Amino acid sequence: MRCMLRWFNRIHLVWAFALLTVAHFVLYYSLGNANWLMLAVLAALVDTGAIAVVQLVGKQFGKEQGK
Repeated sequence: MRCMLRWFNRIHLVWAFALLTVAHFVLYYSLGNANWLMLAVLAALVDTGAIAVVQLVGKQFGKEQGK
């Protein structure tokens, strides 16, 4: 578990947002959704937010383990 949290802490959120946005662009465009641009950006924001929450939890977990 600690190894996975360390890996999440190394993720740069700006790059994660950029890569997730591109991945969602491809997904929603290939599915033929009319609002693919808006959906891709919103989905990338949600995913990046989830990564940020995991990073915060990981930092708190690391502080508690260091005591």
